[in-house]
Amino acid sequence: MQKEKVLRILKNKGTLGVMTLCLVGAVAFATYRTGYDSSQETAPDTVVTQESEEPEQDLEAAGADVVAKLQPVQDYTAANEKDVDPASLEVADTVQEAADVSSSAASAILQPTVNFQDDSLLAWPAAGTVLMDYNMGSTVYFETLNQYKYNPALIISSTVGNPVVASAKGIVESISVNEETGTTLKLNLGNNYSLVYGQLKELAVSEGDVVEQGQLLGYVSEPTKYYCEEGSNLYFQMQKEGKPVDPFLYLE
Repeated sequence: MQKEKVLRILKNKGTLGVMTLCLVGAVAFATYRTGYDSSQETAPDTVVTQESEEPEQDLEAAGADVVAKLQPVQDYTAANEKDVDPASLEVADTVQEAADVSSSAASAILQPTVNFQDDSLLAWPAAGTVLMDYNMGSTVYFETLNQYKYNPALIISSTVGNPVVASAKGIVESISVNEETGTTLKLNLGNNYSLVYGQLKELAVSEGDVVEQGQLLGYVSEPTKYYCEEGSNLYFQMQKEGKPVDPFLYLE
């Protein structure tokens, strides 16, 4: 009886031991499985990290290669600063001279030369007859004003609408409106000579234009209030160094 009880206890303890061993085995297997899964999950990260490091190493190597290639250029530049080839300076001077010549040529085109001389001749500016002669030595009677005064220009009687032309080659220096002479144009002939045209309308030129002798400037306009009695006319004045001179001395 006592023996059977002991055997039963041992049997129960053996069962408990087996169960204990099974439980320990299960825990160990679970721990191993968890560790294996973790290593599998982190493995791709490790691979990615290794792959990402390789391009960085390649870039560093490429950068070092570029620096090595550029170094001779920098050294050459530094050497050139100390020892400049005279031939290169001669080429640079030649190029600069060519640029200066081109600039001078462009200036000549933009600023054309006019060259009226003391012996140059003027063409008649408009069809008509001389109504009042130039006279700065004595006074001339102005019928509309009913007074005598000096006359610094030729007053050429001409029909309204008659064409007015450039008496010589020149540059249109200014266009203005004057109470006495109406629309007035000043033509620069060069060498301090100029012509002043008054009583104009419908101008065919603008300031800065270069005109040739005989080129149309505009047309004879209706007279201003200063010339009502004299009738339509062209006011034609010549100047030398800003002072009026007798146009008759130069007209053909």
